[in-house]
Amino acid sequence: MRSFYMPRFLVVAIMLLASAQSSAQQDPLFTNYLQNPIAFNPAIAGTVDGLNLSLLTRNQWIGLDGAPATYSFGAHTPYVKQNMGLGFNVMTDKAGSLRNTHITGSYAYQITVFPEVKLSMGLKAGISSYNAAIGGLFVNDPTDPNFQADEHRISPNLGVGFHLYTNQYYAGFSVPKLIEPRLNKEYRESKEPYNPQFYLMGGYRFPINLDWEFLPSALVGIMGGSPMSADLTAQFMYLRRFYFGTHYRIGDAMGLFVNAKITDDFTFGYAFDFTLNRLSSVNSGTHEFVLTYTFYGLWNKIESWRF
Repeated sequence: MRSFYMPRFLVVAIMLLASAQSSAQQDPLFTNYLQNPIAFNPAIAGTVDGLNLSLLTRNQWIGLDGAPATYSFGAHTPYVKQNMGLGFNVMTDKAGSLRNTHITGSYAYQITVFPEVKLSMGLKAGISSYNAAIGGLFVNDPTDPNFQADEHRISPNLGVGFHLYTNQYYAGFSVPKLIEPRLNKEYRESKEPYNPQFYLMGGYRFPINLDWEFLPSALVGIMGGSPMSADLTAQFMYLRRFYFGTHYRIGDAMGLFVNAKITDDFTFGYAFDFTLNRLSSVNSGTHEFVLTYTFYGLWNKIESWRF
């Protein structure tokens, strides 16, 4: 019993330390990032037709105590008369005793740069709540003043993004957090420069025949002082109603996913990831579910498409 408990305890401890260091600056990554893109790039708000709603849950590393879990709700819609889009996103991610919630609103403005080529420029603003329930943790020294009370911080946030798109391809760039989160009083006057994370996103549509299309895409996250994250996705679309494929997160995970239009308005998706690093021995994979619903015809119909 003891030989099993100690390695598991060490894995959880390492995971929580990594989460505490990264969750303040790095955003959670999703396999179904194409179903909730405004979480990464505010410029995507309003680039598709109708009011788009998405609900996503991600339970990572099933079977590991204190494993990360993420919940996200997003909504965005165009207002064609003003060439603009509006969006809203709420995201909560937790790992062990840590729980962070981000609430943001997005505004995007679209212009035509070439025939059939549009550029959307977006801004986002909101607040982030960072919580660490450390008061109830088991520690070696119960009198340690650093573990007597829970920690709670509120931090403002601004972000910016650009999204170039046609009916065949898209490419985007975004910086979701321009303002450095200030989580600890002792570090508020730190001289260490803040390295915001930025994302590169792109995809292309390859028609195969009247029924099938191939839709490769990629999402790359880069932040100074941290390893680059890269999701590479190979997706197939059948009859513009069924989507399925595989993705590879370099050095971290690989998985399969499927999305199906239950009706013209409602889509259900599921993804399963399995870990490629040392954590693979102590978890049974990651499960992700996504629901999307689109209210068409609320404003002016636009010529658009999405992966």
